[in-house]
Amino acid sequence: MFIDEAIELRKDLPDRLQRDFAELRKYYDAGDWFNFDIFFEGVEATVKGYYLAGKISREDLDCIFRKYGIL
Repeated sequence: MFIDEAIELRKDLPDRLQRDFAELRKYYDAGDWFNFDIFFEGVEATVKGYYLAGKISREDLDCIFRKYGIL
């Protein structure tokens, strides 16, 4: 579990994703790996859903996956 600080996400990603990433950051910064992992599973599903619905691009999807170590 990690967040790659070198990877910047688009500032205009959908609000829901931005809120989810902020909550992940809260757990990450606190070292709360249990809640990070549990919440992360939902975020991953949401990101995939946004991609399939055309709300984020393939480039956004790849960037998010690299930032959060999914790939």
